[in-house]
Parts: sequence; structure tokens; C-alpha cells
Amino acid sequence: MKKNFSLILSFVLIIAGLSGCAQKTPEKLTIGVMADVGAVPFIMAQQEHFFEEQGLDVDIQVYRSALDRDAALQTGALDGAMADMLTIFFYEQSGFDVKMTSATYGDYIMVSAPEMTSEAFLKTQDIKIGLSSNTVIDFATEQIADRLGFDKTLNKVAIPQMPVRLQLLDTGELTGATLPDPLASAAMIRGTRIGSTAETDLYPGIFIMNDSVLSEKPEAVKKMYAAYNEAVDYLNKTDMETYFPVLEEQLGFPGALKDTYKMPVYEKAAPPDTYTFDVTSKWMLEKALIEDTYTYDALTALDYIK
Repeated sequence: MKKNFSLILSFVLIIAGLSGCAQKTPEKLTIGVMADVGAVPFIMAQQEHFFEEQGLDVDIQVYRSALDRDAALQTGALDGAMADMLTIFFYEQSGFDVKMTSATYGDYIMVSAPEMTSEAFLKTQDIKIGLSSNTVIDFATEQIADRLGFDKTLNKVAIPQMPVRLQLLDTGELTGATLPDPLASAAMIRGTRIGSTAETDLYPGIFIMNDSVLSEKPEAVKKMYAAYNEAVDYLNKTDMETYFPVLEEQLGFPGALKDTYKMPVYEKAAPPDTYTFDVTSKWMLEKALIEDTYTYDALTALDYIK
């Protein structure tokens, strides 16, 4: 009888152990990031095992095309992604259920052709700026032109392919181009910084999550942001040379920037900027890119970053 009791007790302990292991299986999120500076905290949260320490398994997909990212989101291949404020309006207009859950770092910078000073740029009577139409780059270009007073001489040249845009900028066929970092910083090796969205007090970078994920995996989303905040602390106190090779490999950062690029001071996860939301909404309505007016509260879910 004692022998049978021992066998039963051992069996119970094994089952309990297996149950405990099953409970420790990390929750999984698949997220998309763009190959720019805003992605760095996510990449380093993975590289430094901050996601893992939170009990989270995060699969990061890197995109160099917003179209590819959008396709992945809409087919359910991603739980969430880096985006911009134009995206959330487009999605809402089309009935795709996502919410803004935080801001992300994203500065869009206008750079002149090589060897052109800002004074020469502003005096040009036909300022040809390479961009992608009806995108955050288009939005940023118009806002910078308005702020610096060359909106009347602005000639927007639609060049969706980024490599072609950079090539035409380098050969002087464009007066300038609006680019995300680090591409903007690479262009500034020869060109001049003209202006940026941050200088116009606009911060269009956001992170969005599918509504279904927010309702089904709320704790996983909170853990993702906890790890993101750890990565922000890491980045702000660590020399860039320590982790730059990771950014070269995973995000395609140009090696030429290794000794010259200055990383931004990152902020922990915070709500998307309300002023930028209002300006973006007005701009899109004026351009007839959207038909309806949406409120900030209706398009945000901020409980996950508190």
C-alpha cells in the first residue's frame, strides 16, 4: 500500500511539474518594424534578451517598404507594427481594426543636393523635392516647406523607389529629398540638412496593434512595452559602437555612419502626439485622402504603456 501511494505521489508530482512548465511557455507576438531609427529599441530589446526576461517571445520582421508591411498586417501575419499617423487614418477609413498604442521615434528630414547650402536651396525658384506621394514623406515635405516659406516654389517629384530618389539627389537632378533616418544622415554626408518634422513640432511615428491582439493578449503587449523601456534605458547609456554592428546587420544601417552618426535620445513608450494627430487629420481631409473626421480617443488604446 505504501508502495502504491509513493507511485501515485510521484505521478502527481510529475504532472504538476509538467503543468508548471506549460504555464511558463512564453507568450508570442509577431511585430513589424521599418528599417529606420525608430526600430532600434525593438531590435535591442530582442538582442539584449529583454523580451525573453519578460517571458515573451517576439518575432521581429523588418520591412523596407510600407506596402509590404501593410500587406503583412492586413493578412494577419503581424500582431502590430511601426507606422505613421497617415496609416491609422487610412486603416480606419478602410475598416481595418487597429489602434495606436504608443508613439515611436520618427523624424523625417529634408536634405539638399550635394554641396548645396541652405541659403542656395531656399533661393532656388524651382525646388524639386523627391518623395513618395500621399505618404508621411509627402506630408513632411509640405509641412517643412510651409514652415520655411518655400511652399510657393515647391515642386514635388514623385519617386517612390528610395534608391532611385537617392541616386537623383546625389547627381543633382533634384534640389532635395525628404528621407527617414539613417538614410537622411547618409545623404547629409554630402548634402545639407534643410528641415525636419521634429523642427516643425510634428511627431508622426506611431506603433499600432490589431484590436484582436489587444483583447486576446493584453499582458503580452504590456510586457512588450516593458522590454521596450528597458531597451531605451540601455540605448541612452551605451556607446553606439557597442551595438552598431547589430543595426548594420538587421536594419541595414550604412557602415559609413559608424563614426559620425549621433543616435537620438530615446524616450520610453508614450502616447502619440495629439497636435500631430490634428495636423495630419486636417491635411488628409484637405487632400481628400480621407472622407471622415476621427477623434484621437477613438483611434488610441493607451492602457498598455502605463
